[in-house]
Amino acid sequence: MASSTTETERSWNEVNALNAKVLKAKIIPKLRAAIGVELSTIPVFVVHQEMLHLALAGNLLVSLDEGPDLYSDIQYIPNYAHDPSPTILNTKIPLILERCQKTNLERFILIEAPYQDLPQKAKDDEEHADMMDERLMAMYMQGEDPEALNTYKSIGLFYDELEEDIKKCEHVIFENESLQFSPTEFFSGQMIRVVDQKSAHEALKIIIDQGEGSVGVDQAHYQMFLDLYMKPMGWTCWPVPTKPTTSAYKSNPLARELALASNAAFCYLLITIQKIWKVSDPILRRSLMSSTHAIMVDVMNPLADFMVQCKWTEDHNTGPPFEYYKTKAGEELADLTAKAKEETDADKKAEIVAKIPGKTDEAARELQKGIVDHLQKITDDNFEKRIDKAGETQLQAIVFSTNRIPWPSKVAHTS
Repeated sequence: MASSTTETERSWNEVNALNAKVLKAKIIPKLRAAIGVELSTIPVFVVHQEMLHLALAGNLLVSLDEGPDLYSDIQYIPNYAHDPSPTILNTKIPLILERCQKTNLERFILIEAPYQDLPQKAKDDEEHADMMDERLMAMYMQGEDPEALNTYKSIGLFYDELEEDIKKCEHVIFENESLQFSPTEFFSGQMIRVVDQKSAHEALKIIIDQGEGSVGVDQAHYQMFLDLYMKPMGWTCWPVPTKPTTSAYKSNPLARELALASNAAFCYLLITIQKIWKVSDPILRRSLMSSTHAIMVDVMNPLADFMVQCKWTEDHNTGPPFEYYKTKAGEELADLTAKAKEETDADKKAEIVAKIPGKTDEAARELQKGIVDHLQKITDDNFEKRIDKAGETQLQAIVFSTNRIPWPSKVAHTS
């Protein structure tokens, strides 16, 4: 009898292990897609919360697999200038970099839509009822047409499906806690390290509840965009171009150098976040986390602010294109990353993986140097398009800040 019970338990354990393996293989591609979603929407709309969501999605992935290569795997970097415009999650909802206007909000609402009944407007909003016009309603209902939206109608439905998968992860083993963002490092009180099915579900619920398809939640993206859409227009927006690209600025040396500097800063941020998911040493992680904050606050923000006020043409100012910034080490790193994923021989793969940390460091230093070089070129006396003294001071301050964000000289890696 005891032997029979043992055999039955063994059989159930084998079944559970197989189910966990199958479920894990199903979830990992979705988590990589989730990271792509969060990264692609950061430049387009809600930066603060999308950074939290990116970190949480990354923690979920790291707990089941390797961390995402945000810089060295170019598929993660959205190409906003592509024609036709890139879409999100195989839908036909385009992601377009442009000045804030009604058409933006319509797309944002569709992207974040839960596809539940639209919330009822409060009585004091009735005077603005015309803002919820037939065009928006038609776009909202377009999701019912399978020909209009191929796979998911919105981020909300994508995360709903992922949530159902996570709920089934009772027997899945979650690992790599030390490689994940922690509450003491990032978004205290909201960050979650994923160690089991419960914490995995909690991390995903934060993403869902804060925006990806939440109705009636004040801070949810969907609700915020809907509220903005239903209120009178009273915004002041800089006349930035639609789908800005570095190549479009080629006839304007100032605009081109600014775009290159902003691209280098964007990619410096990506490679820094990428690195955090690869190291466990707390001191080194603290250094990288400090750099992440400084790149966003002291480099990217003031540089973008300078750009949107900088004249490009008679009708348009400049705008950051958020493009891939090529570096020699970065190209080599991408090649190593791709080879490591394809290699099946364990010894050969280990050889390739061992080269990745050093190449990552080289690429990061090239990116930091790129920011400085492009901005210093603008402030050089021989630059053909001069800026005023105030502008020169602003750019020199950004250069000073960039030089104060050095890449850690020695970083312990976990492979």
